[in-house]
Amino acid sequence: MLPRIKKILEVEPYSVKCLWTTGEVKTIDFSIFLQDYKDKPQFVFAKLLDKSIFKNVRLDTIGKTLCWENLTTMRDYDGTIKSAPLDFCPDVLYSWAT
Repeated sequence: MLPRIKKILEVEPYSVKCLWTTGEVKTIDFSIFLQDYKDKPQFVFAKLLDKSIFKNVRLDTIGKTLCWENLTTMRDYDGTIKSAPLDFCPDVLYSWAT
């Protein structure tokens, strides 16, 4: 079984400590990833540099990953544009976690 996030334990500026389905407790450091977006406000990931937004991370219980509600948009089946969560592949997060 691939590791997935079971629970968020602690949120700091640009890092999230999580309990994984493997039983491990690991911290995901987003600071290195987010550095690439400091001068690129047009990209959705740049929004996570705002500490007040970053701290609103939640667990997506379907995908067992981290997400931020209403941070991006998507085109629905009928063509309408809707708010959507910004999330990360849990496999990528696990590879970043220490």
